[in-house]
Amino acid sequence: MALSDLQITTNSFLELGGPIFGKKVVSWNIRSRGIQVRTNVKVPQAMTKLSAKGTPKPYTSGDETAGNGVKFTDRILTAYQSKWDFDFDPEDFRNTYLAKADGAPFVEAANNQVADEYLAYLMTSTLYFGVRNAAGTTPADICNGFAKLIADEITAVALVPIITGAITSANAVDKVELVAEGVPAWMRQDGATPFIVHCSYNVFDKYKKHYRTLNNFAFRPDETGRYKIDGVNAYLMPQTFMGNSQRLIATLDQNLVVGTDIDRVEVHASLRRNIIEVRQMMPLGVQIQDLDALVVNDQA
Repeated sequence: MALSDLQITTNSFLELGGPIFGKKVVSWNIRSRGIQVRTNVKVPQAMTKLSAKGTPKPYTSGDETAGNGVKFTDRILTAYQSKWDFDFDPEDFRNTYLAKADGAPFVEAANNQVADEYLAYLMTSTLYFGVRNAAGTTPADICNGFAKLIADEITAVALVPIITGAITSANAVDKVELVAEGVPAWMRQDGATPFIVHCSYNVFDKYKKHYRTLNNFAFRPDETGRYKIDGVNAYLMPQTFMGNSQRLIATLDQNLVVGTDIDRVEVHASLRRNIIEVRQMMPLGVQIQDLDALVVNDQA
């Protein structure tokens, strides 16, 4: 039952009602879901990659250094500030929810609930689906999300997707394996760190149904709690922030990056007459650290 379902004139609520509980929202647990979190993004950060230029060739006695050596390439992580403003007037609740509560704890609870829902909006609307618009008014306007970054790289032909076509509960295992088998050999070789195939819960549900059809038993996690993909050193990882996306993202652990500046995560509260004015703020940005360690399919 939500607070809006309670009748403020109900005597039983005023006299016998239990404690108010917060609306349940998705939790901010991305650090444990294969995502790198940087909390010190005070200015745009260059994620610098070192690689070699040129290739080996048959021996000759002459020097042939042209085009050979090392190179540095940068991908920039920028955290953009966001905010949530609201006013709290205790008189609006004086004879209802505050009837038997001390004002300060109630205000604190309200502020904490807004903070929880703030993070939930960032999770479900910004991390993946965001498209930066400084003049915007929604969570999706705060910064570019992973979907936008991937789409831009595909448009620039810096990322060539694997063609899977539509994913259904009759082909999901085949499509996931197609992407997992399409990563570079160095990601698959013996001794390599297991990589992750990120997907939405929608795709994950299709995968488990198809897996059950193919094998006559359920798709279950291993002893570490992860869902291993057969025959590949990879795990299927459903992500809340991907909504109902049909995109498959095969990449290394920590290659998807979320940045903020912990020193600019702030709550400002001021008193205007008897009204408490609150502004919560949190910077946010996302980036892909290394495109060479990223394989996706052709579905958005």
